[in-house]
Amino acid sequence: MTGALHDHKPLDVSNLPAVGFDTRAPLWWGNTLLLLIETTMFGILIALYFNVIQNTSPFPPPRADRLPVLYDSSPDLTLPIIGVIVLVISFIPGIALDVSARRRNPGAIKIMLSLTLLFNIAAFIIRYYEFDSLHFKWNDNAYGSVLWMLLGTHLLHIIALGCEDIYLLIWTLLKGVDAKHALDLTVTAVYWYWIVGVWLVLFPLIYILPRTMTP
Repeated sequence: MTGALHDHKPLDVSNLPAVGFDTRAPLWWGNTLLLLIETTMFGILIALYFNVIQNTSPFPPPRADRLPVLYDSSPDLTLPIIGVIVLVISFIPGIALDVSARRRNPGAIKIMLSLTLLFNIAAFIIRYYEFDSLHFKWNDNAYGSVLWMLLGTHLLHIIALGCEDIYLLIWTLLKGVDAKHALDLTVTAVYWYWIVGVWLVLFPLIYILPRTMTP
């Protein structure tokens, strides 16, 4: 048996890249599994939202506990529409950042990462004021609570990605882009795609659906 083992030549892996992208990278799988968990969490919140709809009549409920009284309490649309437009446009620098990281183009990475951070900050500011568009506070009723939970949970992901963007931008400006951090940038881009995609699902549920059900 020992002789048979010595007959096999060692595998030469010296020409393999130190870092792989996408499905060849453990980090990509870790990020993907994390996003699957987070997607399940939003699925639970959406199910809770529909449960509130089924048990609230009329829906959305009127706001009568303070002035002005709102018999049609559907959320305002102006600021949320601006917010969703900002997120959709942010796909452009996000994709460009992904491509630049794969090509290891430091100049393009610095520009696109700065742009994605600016879009992230804009999304955060819009969301901060967007809560007023709901007409309800988180503790007014079940409808207000689930709305705040949906917007707040999505906001936490925006904040988390913003912190990651800041870290990667500082690293890139000070130390350049190595293979490991190029992978980090592509994973960050995927995370941003997911954030925008989730909001494209939540936006019509939160802002359009109540208008179709208002008597």
